[in-house]
Amino acid sequence: MEKLLLHGHVIEVDKTKTKELYKELPLISDKAHCGCAECTYYEKAIVQTTPAIHQFFEQFGIDARKEAEVWKAAENDDGTYYYVADYHFIGEIKGIDELDWIDLDGASFGLTNYNKSLPSPMIPDTFTSPIIELIVRINLRDGY
Repeated sequence: MEKLLLHGHVIEVDKTKTKELYKELPLISDKAHCGCAECTYYEKAIVQTTPAIHQFFEQFGIDARKEAEVWKAAENDDGTYYYVADYHFIGEIKGIDELDWIDLDGASFGLTNYNKSLPSPMIPDTFTSPIIELIVRINLRDGY
């Protein structure tokens, strides 16, 4: 596992394994995942975000177009849409169970060790422990 330092905490990440797992997953817009209009919009808009946001996902091996559980939470007055999405990757936050929110280019990211004993329908069966859940809160603009 690779070690990353975020907010003064060590995150162990198996980026290679996570990338391999994501490679096999459908796009959020595919019927095999969801395919609804909100997921399709999110998939197209998330790739139009800033390089820093792309890099944030990439450091964990996450393909932001796949795997996520996506909610369009609101339509903002400025024409943007407020989305919340949950992703997962192979890794572990050392010493604590979760990090404070990380704000980056208008997006907020939360990381939590997934250590529940019951399986989650949101996590693909191919993912094995240790798992970190990554939550993103972001406003996405129309016109991707």
